[in-house]
Amino acid sequence: MCDYETGMPVYEHRLTLLNLFAKHDCKCAFYFTGEMAEMFPEAVEMVRDAGHEIGCHGYDHSPQRAFDSLRYEEQVEELKRAKKVIEDVAGRTGSFRAPMLKINEDTVRALEETGFKTDGSVAS
Repeated sequence: MCDYETGMPVYEHRLTLLNLFAKHDCKCAFYFTGEMAEMFPEAVEMVRDAGHEIGCHGYDHSPQRAFDSLRYEEQVEELKRAKKVIEDVAGRTGSFRAPMLKINEDTVRALEETGFKTDGSVAS
């Protein structure tokens, strides 16, 4: 969970959510950008240690790097970069959700190439 003005994690909200999920024995997926995992590895560890799934949300959340505007090769590089950072902190991750839910015709192939198993980017 982030402060949308600064993009920084809001730990009080995350702790409240983690406590709520623990109280009801509910496991969830939390998607982190690689940039956030680099800046705040303790947030990723906190979620992982609570037993939740850690997913990849790309490397950053900038509109200039949205997956719908990137070529296949650029997507593969973004995914590799983000996955390495996140896995260095959290261990293996196989799920992805694109920032702003923006993907294009190359994204599924790029996800397959980089070892992702699920994509939560397509909204109904």
